[in-house]
Amino acid sequence: MAQGIFFRAIFNCNKNFRKPAAILANIHTHNIHTNTEVPTKEIQIPIQYGHIAAKLWGNDQERPILALHGWQDNAGTWDTLAPMLCQNRSILAIDFPGHGHSSWIPPGMHYYTWELPRFILFLKNFFNWDKVSILSHSMGSIASLRFASVFPDDVDCYIAIDSLVADDFNLDHVVERLPSILNKIELEQSRLNDEPPSYPIEELHKMWHLGTRKSVALESVKYLSQRGTKPSTKDPNKYYFSRDSRLKHTLFQPENKKFVEALVQRLKCPTLYIKGIDSPFASDEFSIEMRELIEKNNPDYEIHFVPGTHHVHLNNPERLAPLIMQFMKKHNLRI
Repeated sequence: MAQGIFFRAIFNCNKNFRKPAAILANIHTHNIHTNTEVPTKEIQIPIQYGHIAAKLWGNDQERPILALHGWQDNAGTWDTLAPMLCQNRSILAIDFPGHGHSSWIPPGMHYYTWELPRFILFLKNFFNWDKVSILSHSMGSIASLRFASVFPDDVDCYIAIDSLVADDFNLDHVVERLPSILNKIELEQSRLNDEPPSYPIEELHKMWHLGTRKSVALESVKYLSQRGTKPSTKDPNKYYFSRDSRLKHTLFQPENKKFVEALVQRLKCPTLYIKGIDSPFASDEFSIEMRELIEKNNPDYEIHFVPGTHHVHLNNPERLAPLIMQFMKKHNLRI
């Protein structure tokens, strides 16, 4: 690939977006808080209503691995794993809209899960990538499978952590909850400009830890909170969750099983699925059927079970790094 194609794409963006100088002014290098202290770069990718924030590990002159986080997390979810992988291949971790440092969607709108595969397509087109290499977790993994299935020739590898398809929801339970969810969505729309409740940082970290059912280890919360909290304007000693509050009530609508099966059967790129043994997600009967269907149809699919929670990649990255490097080497994908 030609030298500089990654960041040259920034200079070729639509003339209606901000000028490159305004984008590059927001790029800086710093050390993340890991043992390896690998330098990273922060960038902003322009979109119609603001920007997508992203964090780059490694060389900015080549096509990176695109890293996609889970629901209500952010690019910090890769702070412990990415430094173990980026020596020979750069990693670009984005904050999905409403998460981390990325812009929120406009008032009056709501988050829709099929927008996430579209964002992968947007990034591919924006950077003029020939292929997309994906490292993903949870909501990001589900979005990535959808993209890799709809655009099977545009993905050269797909690495999924703890999720592949949306869990098989109880439809009666979903319908029963809809009135409450829709009312909460309306309430959140009315207070988008209000500062959320704030807490001492230690208390906020405990809330984040417990809010994930202890999936994010208490000592790992700091990686997410760096991008997911802001100091209160009312009390400088307190912090609040800075992600878009509308995300809490995202409508994860169950899809027709035949539709999901049709998607899964189109997944043909080399696929690595790593499942946390201690995670309750993706353990339902339908999820198991779908990964067995992938195994049947895709000769380049492999699965590994590792001890750990839903956030095993963040809490225990040393358990995943060797599997990922072995997978990439097996398929002649440099890492």
